[in-house]
Amino acid sequence: MPRRWSTQTRAWAYRFLVLRDGEFCQICGRFPTTPFALDIDHIDGNKKNNDESNLRLLCRRCNVSLENTRRPFRPSVQEERENPRTRICKQAASYRDGSAEMQANYLFEVDYRSWLLAYIHENGFISKKEAINGGAEVVGCNPTTSTKYLSKLTSFVGPLREIRDMLGDVVIVLNGSEPNNEGT
Repeated sequence: MPRRWSTQTRAWAYRFLVLRDGEFCQICGRFPTTPFALDIDHIDGNKKNNDESNLRLLCRRCNVSLENTRRPFRPSVQEERENPRTRICKQAASYRDGSAEMQANYLFEVDYRSWLLAYIHENGFISKKEAINGGAEVVGCNPTTSTKYLSKLTSFVGPLREIRDMLGDVVIVLNGSEPNNEGT
């Protein structure tokens, strides 16, 4: 998630909220394991409303969950990004009413796929480790789930493939392309 404030402004706001409310998640009550580890949430969802009464500290899990519920459902945009076969399956089975795994896929898979493809289009490649862990952090799922999504994308019919770079690390690239290894 990109920073909307400078590091100094965020640190000041964080300290203010800690003094005002305490350093714990205002939803679930979790305490952070490292300093400055909580997210600053805008209660009304308006990122431009930085009034002190509109700010609170949340753990990453609660903040991502809240953002996912705030996100409007836009089937037309989702259908454009989705594999056509997946769309047909989702029409046949109600993912919203299905098992916990189906509901997670409904929430995270399209966002993960879109993020990863956009990242690789822009940068040429991504390490497998970052594709799994970074993608899980960006979309709010766990690394096991993002590993499953990556496996689908790198299958023999998927748009991506795994190769080894000059250092022997596994990287993900678009099918039919080689990574730009300058600086690696």
